[in-house]
This record gives sequence, C-alpha cells and structure tokens, in this order.
Amino acid sequence: MLETPRLRLRHFSETDLEPVFAGLSDPRVVAYYGLSYRTLDECREQMAWYKAIEGARTGLWLALETRSTGCFAGAIGMYGLDPEHQCAEFGYWLLPEFWGRGMMHEAARAFLPHVYASLPLHRLLAQVEPPNHRSTRLLKRLGFQYEGLSRECERKDSHFISLENYSLLRSDPAARAGLCPSTLQL
Repeated sequence: MLETPRLRLRHFSETDLEPVFAGLSDPRVVAYYGLSYRTLDECREQMAWYKAIEGARTGLWLALETRSTGCFAGAIGMYGLDPEHQCAEFGYWLLPEFWGRGMMHEAARAFLPHVYASLPLHRLLAQVEPPNHRSTRLLKRLGFQYEGLSRECERKDSHFISLENYSLLRSDPAARAGLCPSTLQL
C-alpha cells in the first residue's frame, strides 16, 4: 500500500465495483477517457482486467481512497508493459467530487517513483486528447515531456481523434523524485 498525506493507493477489491462503475459511466469522467461502461457487468470485466494485468506483470492499477474517510476517489495505473522495450502506458481518473484539489498530482507523486523502483521500466507514455487541459497541466507538473501529436490515431464516437504524447523516462529527475517506502507487493 502507498500512502500520501491525503490518499491511500491500494489494490482493488470487490467493494470498489460500484464506485468504479459510477466513475466510468459518468460522462464528465469519460469525456477524455478511452472507455466507458453502461452496466455493472461490463464494469466487472474492467475489474477483472485490473487483476489480470497485475498477475501477468504487464501492468498495475490501484484504487485511490481518502485517508480521512476511506471514500473511493479514483484510480491510477500503468499497463501494456513491454518487457523488451521496458515501456508502458500511464493512466488515471478521478470522481468529479475530487477534481481541482491536487489529489491526482499527490497520487502520481507516490505512484510513479514506486513503479520505476519496482519494475523493469524505462519509459512511461501518457496520451491525452488536446482539449483535456487539466490532464496536460498535470503531466507537465509531474515532469512528463511533450513528444508530439499523433494525428487522428484513434476512433472515438465514430470519428477520428488526435492524441498528444507525453513521456517520462527512468532517467528523468521527476521519475526518481519523492521515492517513498511501500508495502505494496507486485
């Protein structure tokens, strides 16, 4: 488990199904997110995926909960770990009631050094839809470097969208900053 002053980053449990569904079915949360769910059964598949990638050691997603109340707040993770190239993709989301408080920045400052210290990881990629200014600001604050625009590289809602690419390398100072002790087992 990772802890920050306000958050606990922990493995997902069965009790997280409903709050994960609440987040990943909320149009505000999924406006710039790559997936959304209409039913709890669809969301169960997402929860199974979180466990499967961890078991395969190709990723790690953690639930975020507030330390003060134990309320589920969102998720942070990395996935698609390529063992040969030592790269993966970074992602995150928060329930709207936690937006604008710096919580994802706080969570990422614990999560990123942890995954770099725990895994054979050289590079994390984060892809952001250009209108998602909050996410762009967060990545820059975390030390991710802008690499360019992938033009019309994905389909969403029956049209093509472009994605901005940001990366963080193990050698970047931000990847090493704030190393925190952890009892989280990978």
